[in-house]
Amino acid sequence: MSAATGVLSDTPPGLWAEVGHDLRQLWARIGPTVQYALRVGLAIGLALWLAGFLMLENPISAVTTVLIVANPTPGALISKSMWRIVGTLAGTTLGITLMASFPQQPVLFFAGLASLIGVACGVATLLRFYRAYAAVLTGYTIIIISVSAFTDPDRIFESAMSRLSVVVIGIVSTAIVFQITTLRSPNTATERIEKLLRDVLAQFVTLTAVERDAADPRSDETGQAGAFREFDTSTYSARARLLAQAGAVTEAIDYASSVDYQVNRRAAALHQGVARLLGLLSTHHAAMRAVPSSDAARVLRARVISNRLMRELADMPMEQLLHGDPTVIRQRIRAAVHGIEALALETPDLAGLAAIDTERDILVQLGLAVDNLSDLAWREKGVRLMPLLEWPAALRNMSRGALITLMGCLTWYILHWTAGPNALVYLICASCLLATAPSATKAAVMLSSGTALAVPACYVFRTFMLPQTDGFPLLWLSLYLCLLPGIWIQFHPRYALRGFGYAVFFNVMTQVSNPVRYEDIPLINSWLAYWVACVGIALVFRVILPADQRLDVARLVTALCRAVQRFALLPLRYRVMWLNWEYLQMQRVLRLTMRLSLVERPERVFHVTDAALAAVALGRVVMRLRGLLRLDGRVTLAQEKLVAEALGSLSGLRQDPQATATSLRHAAARLLPPEAARAQAGAAGKARGEEEMRSVSTVRRMAACLVQAAQLIDAVPGFFHKGGPMQQGAEHPLAQADLRQLIMPRVKRPDSRTAGC
Repeated sequence: MSAATGVLSDTPPGLWAEVGHDLRQLWARIGPTVQYALRVGLAIGLALWLAGFLMLENPISAVTTVLIVANPTPGALISKSMWRIVGTLAGTTLGITLMASFPQQPVLFFAGLASLIGVACGVATLLRFYRAYAAVLTGYTIIIISVSAFTDPDRIFESAMSRLSVVVIGIVSTAIVFQITTLRSPNTATERIEKLLRDVLAQFVTLTAVERDAADPRSDETGQAGAFREFDTSTYSARARLLAQAGAVTEAIDYASSVDYQVNRRAAALHQGVARLLGLLSTHHAAMRAVPSSDAARVLRARVISNRLMRELADMPMEQLLHGDPTVIRQRIRAAVHGIEALALETPDLAGLAAIDTERDILVQLGLAVDNLSDLAWREKGVRLMPLLEWPAALRNMSRGALITLMGCLTWYILHWTAGPNALVYLICASCLLATAPSATKAAVMLSSGTALAVPACYVFRTFMLPQTDGFPLLWLSLYLCLLPGIWIQFHPRYALRGFGYAVFFNVMTQVSNPVRYEDIPLINSWLAYWVACVGIALVFRVILPADQRLDVARLVTALCRAVQRFALLPLRYRVMWLNWEYLQMQRVLRLTMRLSLVERPERVFHVTDAALAAVALGRVVMRLRGLLRLDGRVTLAQEKLVAEALGSLSGLRQDPQATATSLRHAAARLLPPEAARAQAGAAGKARGEEEMRSVSTVRRMAACLVQAAQLIDAVPGFFHKGGPMQQGAEHPLAQADLRQLIMPRVKRPDSRTAGC
């Protein structure tokens, strides 16, 4: 005893503290996954016991439901459970109808099944969140209930009720276990909103390298103070992270509204606030943050006012910023806006006026976002944020689902393969699930590989573990041990789909029925069918109908530019729901960034994203112009006509962006000639009437907007042109051209010697 005490006394006291610190760090890293895996294990045991107690024919399907709906976030669990029941009801109804329509006509049944699966895949691509999952479940529930009724169509109703029963049991079991084991239920949506607001404010707090160069011209190695430069890589990475973070916050609000009454009551306002923050990021790119050298001092003073306010709000406790008296925050924002407006009246240069007016717009947008996100829950009336419907991807997934279903059905029908229904179940389930993936082509490999790995695991379970089980506890334990790798991997987003394929389809392959039957030959035949189906999924999604990410990006770029054109060419008095328009374009930017990241290096993705945000910012400038023209009594008919002609010049944006930018600058010079701008700036401090000051300010802001529009177009003319680099294929020599330069693809002229052939 004394020797042991001596050994312990010789141990350095700091060693135990270091070991304890390492263990705490390890638990902080793996603790959430361990807790999730244990809770899923308990839910599996409860669902399996209930399904067996109720003498259901296929109790393992209840375990599959647990694996699918389990989620550590209560709102996500409830939302997915509700939509799973909706999808199951819709699928059972369609399955019964289809079987009743073609009971003795297999070819017509296959055609109808392929059509329904194709529609389900297309709808799943268009919808968002777990609404898309309801469409997925509708599709593969049809084949699940139909398989057992192929030999006896009269059993279709019984099969449908059995399927609905195991789904409900799985959902109830998961809800009970996760509700009991949840120690606290934090409002994750509120926490994510607060973090997003702080992170967005942090993007505007510090001066950029361009601004520092403008403040100290000697630091510019090119000798041009305030020359256009790109952001550094860390700034681009932070902005890309914020774009993705905003999308995650939107999803969290949708889930939290299912369980939290306060979030549900404020959901519309919160969505609008997140959309405004998302739009605010469109103003944070190099083209709009560049400082004009002719009036750098005033621009930097305006930037300092804006940055000081951003820093103050970022450091403010959320109890004061979002949950306190909104009047105080409004007054601070209003004071900063007035300070910037005063600088705008003193600015004699159009470029400087444009940069200062951009700062004013950022603060106004920030004030509206804070009002949306605060407890005040102010929301703009008549605005309904609509999701982006990406029809090309939906049609492609629809074709994939219908094709792979038809291939599986005809292969089984022609070859009379006894395991054909098993392959058909996997083909349809996988094609429906992949329809919701950002890149179905890439996801197909992950899902197929996870399913293929489940075959040897199933062999171990059926051969070495299941024969040794005696009673429910051993069955539960052995099943859980085999599922644990998939459950663990599912918690990590990078490999979640591979873990999902392993865990979910392992259950289907085990064929644990009530009672258990040991039939080795049919089981091996079934495993072979799943391997063949995995190859079929990869073949269709990667070879027959692969996705062309560059083509999808070109479509998104075209849609973005055309949306700006259509917005500019609308009648001036036509009221546009601006927030809805901007939200739709920012969704295009997010999809564009996601798709391009699959085929391009990060630097190229950053540049294209920057250009896409410039297009959204161009739409914002058009919106501000339209708003200024609606101010009665401040704009003359001649000025209104001039601005309308300038906006009309955007009709040539995709044909000749540089000529469009020149037209906008000429219109700004005609609206506010340089000598008039200098005269107004010199007389800014003199006494004027209130109406006169408002009229002058309105005209100066309109001129500033026209200059901003020209700057945005000149920054990335290659992005706007219909023959620019993003409109070319990946192998085209101009595909990697600089978007800041307008390089037209050369058209090969016919050889005069062969022209007459």
